[in-house]
This record gives sequence, C-alpha cells and structure tokens, in this order.
Amino acid sequence: MVETKLGMNYKYQLVILGLRHPLEPLLLSKLYKHILELGLSKRVLMEIHSSDFKKKYSNNLPTYCIYFGCNKNTMRDTNILNKLVDDAAYILPIVSDLNHYQDEVPSKLYSINGYQLNTENEVERIVSYILEGLSLLRLSRRLFISYKRNESSAIAVQLFERLEKNGFDVFLDTHSIKPGESFQDELWHRMADTDIVVLLNTQGFLKSHWTSQELAKANSMSIGIFQLIWPNSDNELNAQLSIPYKLKKENFGNKQYMKSKNYLTEKTMLEIVSQIESIRARSLASRQDNIIKEFCSAARKTRKKVYVQPEKMIVYTNKKNRKNIFIPTIGVPHAFTYNQSEELVKRSKTGENISVYLLFDHRSIREKWLEHLEWLDSHLPIKSLRITEAEKWLREN
Repeated sequence: MVETKLGMNYKYQLVILGLRHPLEPLLLSKLYKHILELGLSKRVLMEIHSSDFKKKYSNNLPTYCIYFGCNKNTMRDTNILNKLVDDAAYILPIVSDLNHYQDEVPSKLYSINGYQLNTENEVERIVSYILEGLSLLRLSRRLFISYKRNESSAIAVQLFERLEKNGFDVFLDTHSIKPGESFQDELWHRMADTDIVVLLNTQGFLKSHWTSQELAKANSMSIGIFQLIWPNSDNELNAQLSIPYKLKKENFGNKQYMKSKNYLTEKTMLEIVSQIESIRARSLASRQDNIIKEFCSAARKTRKKVYVQPEKMIVYTNKKNRKNIFIPTIGVPHAFTYNQSEELVKRSKTGENISVYLLFDHRSIREKWLEHLEWLDSHLPIKSLRITEAEKWLREN
C-alpha cells in the first residue's frame, strides 16, 4: 500500500472534477456498494476533489478521474487535468449532450471519448468503467444469452444488439459460433469465460435439453444469472446467484409476449442493461471466491499455510523462503491478464524473491486455448496454474 500525504493507507484514487452533478451521490453509492461486493473495504478508495487535490493526490497510486462537463465560458480544473494527463491517469469526461461535447469540456479532453449522462439507468455503466479502469473488474465484458429458440429468438437478438452497443462481448449461439467450429465445445468455452448468463425464462425453457444443460453448467461454475421471467412463467430456477426480473405485458412493445416477433420496450431495455451492469461485480466476485476457497482447501489438505491478501491475492512462502503469489483469475487467461497481474504484484510491493501464478479453473476451456496458455507460460515470467492441480503443486513445493 502507498501512504498518502494524509498519513492514511489507500490503494486507489478517484478524482472528481468539473461541475457538481446531481447523479454524483448515486454514482458514489453504487461504486462503494460494488467495492464491498468484491470483498474489499471502502477504505481502499480515496475520493479527491479539486479543493483537496494538492493535499491528497499521489502519482504512485492507480487513478481514475471523472470530469463533469461545464459551461464553455466557465471551464474548471484545467490545471489539475493537465497534471493527470501527464501522469497517464484514466479520465472519463461526462457531458449532458455528446453533440455539444466540445462546448462542455476543456480542449485537453477533445481527443478522449466522453459519456452522456442524464438518467439513473446510465450510472451503473460509469461505475463499471471506474472499476475496470482501476483493475478491480476485468476489462473484458462478456455475457452469455441462454434461451429457447422457438419462444424468444427475437428478444434474444434484440438483447444481443443492445448489449453489444453497450460495450459487452455477447455470446448468442446463432451469431457467435463460426462455421466449422465444434458447437458444444465452443458453447462451454464461452460460458466459462462469461461474466453473467442472461437467461430468457419462457414457459418451455426448462423443458429443453440444451437450455437445461446450460443452466446446470452455469450453476456448476457459480456464474451469476440474470433471468428475464416471461408473464406466463415462474421463477423455478435454483442457482447460487440468480437475479429475477419479472416481465409484464407492458414490458413488450406490442403487448404480445407469446408471438415470435415480440420485442421489449426501450424503457425495459434500459432497466435490463442497468441491472446487468449492477450484478456483474457480484458474479465475478463469487467466482473468484470459489477459486480461493478451493485453493485454501488444498492448502489445508497439504498442511501448508497460505494467506489471502485484501486484494484477494494468495501468498504462500515455501521452506526456501521464496514467496509465491497466486492471483485468482476468472475465465480464460490471456496475455493482457498476465500483464495486469504483473502490475498488481508490483503495486503490492511484495519484494523481489517471488514467483507469480495465475490461478484459474480450466474446466470447460477448449484444449487449443490451454495449449496456448502453456506456450505463454514458456515465454513469460508469470505462470498459470489450474486450480485442480493446486494440491499437487503445494505438495511438491
């Protein structure tokens, strides 16, 4: 941890500049809510405003800045923005109208993509951006839509298009599997790498062999489920993390939810996207916790002492006094995950005599990708370790 000028230990900084925004309190409330869901303390984050920037700010901590747009003639905090740009901090300009973007932000921000914020439903997405920018949520935003084709295909496609527009990488079987690919292998691989399963709970959903298998697979991997429950269906699903959203006739644009060409209203779509953003942190935290629990169980069996750090890194020091750091990793590790993990270890200041491992669940990941991970292991200082091999590794080390 880095000690700030105030003498308190923080790990991350959120700088809030520009004009005060009426949705700022809601944004901060949701941000701290998700920080707690991730198993962290509120004290890992320091809020910094322009009035206390000089007193609080440290350029050694990961920083995310929100700049709320101002009137063109009364631009604020330009000197602080210049400092943050020089320090390569993430900056998100927030404006009331993207069509007049340059009228609301200083010229220093012209080259940065802004975000238009006017309603509460848009707040969750900004919170996700902050968590991702601080590396508290993974940058990949992956969803899996599970549905029964003859009952909800039109709405599945509607959700696919809207969620893709909102920055998610969405798996939909009719759109996401290339010709020549093994359908079932790719299906499970993509589910293993998803943040949330969006389940369209129509009347015949549980009667389908394939959809029942998808539900069972999501449960076995502790993936959060956001289920849209049709008016003629019940919430009969048994899952570790399942958030129900009961649809009514009024949620359908034509009020004909039984027809094949049904669709959801714009208001309903906004609420759904907001709720999906909201439960994403809980789903990822749950999966990460399961990996940690499985590793700690292996440690108990081998009588090895391991320590879970506040950042959810696991530390084990062997008899040769070499420190081994295990980073629980959700989904499919890739080269950027290795890089992020190295940066996390550097920030934790754990010393030089260390080995770092990405701890992941390889079950359901395709064999060709596992071979790629082995290749990365042979070329990078950080290695990967399958959670099912943790007990063997601990016995040998």
